[in-house]
Amino acid sequence: MINEKSFTFIEILVVVTIIVLFSGYSIVTYSNFTQQKILEKEASFLVDVLSLARGKAQVSEINTDCSGSGTDEFGGYRVEINASNYNFKQCCRDINTKSISYCGSNIQSYNFNSSVSKISADPTVDFYPLAAGANETTIRLKSNSLSKCLDIAITATGVITVDNIPFSC
Repeated sequence: MINEKSFTFIEILVVVTIIVLFSGYSIVTYSNFTQQKILEKEASFLVDVLSLARGKAQVSEINTDCSGSGTDEFGGYRVEINASNYNFKQCCRDINTKSISYCGSNIQSYNFNSSVSKISADPTVDFYPLAAGANETTIRLKSNSLSKCLDIAITATGVITVDNIPFSC
């Protein structure tokens, strides 16, 4: 009698099923990881732009003349954040009230990745000249495909912090 060694159809079917299940799980996990990294990258890039605005305001780097009306002076820099993009501008303020009276045209515009959007209410962040700080606010960015969010907080002194771990929102 010949002793042949081989696999049965059931054994092969079980192994193939296990491989398919692990492959499917790996693809979903990798996709979620990729979307989370896109959210973190967009938050990091926004923090870089906010830091640039803060730095330009602190050293009073003036690109536009605010003295045209006679009652305005350099007021700092503003980052306007919309659902899908954000803009960086220089602003002028009233000499007496120190409140921003108007902002010039966009110095630079940036677009979020299509899977990321801003969902927080406050659309602007102002950084005031010299060491005058900023308007205190929190910006929430959301990954639309993951339903996870990251918060970027700006304190009244102009300190910018970002969450390290995305949370469900």
